[in-house]
Amino acid sequence: MARIEELRDEWQGRAEMRLVYIQEAHPEDEWQMEVNETSGVVYRQPTTFDERRELAELFVDKMSVDAPVLVDHIEIPATACYAAWPERLYVVDTDARIAYKGGMGPFYFDVDELEEFLEERYG
Repeated sequence: MARIEELRDEWQGRAEMRLVYIQEAHPEDEWQMEVNETSGVVYRQPTTFDERRELAELFVDKMSVDAPVLVDHIEIPATACYAAWPERLYVVDTDARIAYKGGMGPFYFDVDELEEFLEERYG
């Protein structure tokens, strides 16, 4: 998160950044990871929008997120439209078109690549 927030600060005034909180990647009722258990990050997959919003608020607090966070609907339209699960970076241009689509996280989640794109396209 720190690297993304650095990029947001660097581009402030030239680009707006939003985080979209989507479905849980490793909920305890589906596929839990040991690192989540040792870190105390153990949650069930939300079944209502209010539950998802509450988890998003916990995420913001736990990660000290200082950026606007949107929450995907419980029927996950943003996740489906943007193939965002578990994480992905996008740039949506002022004409509402996708200008950049990053690789699927976590293995191809590349903030440096996003920064290069921003510099080349808008720098």
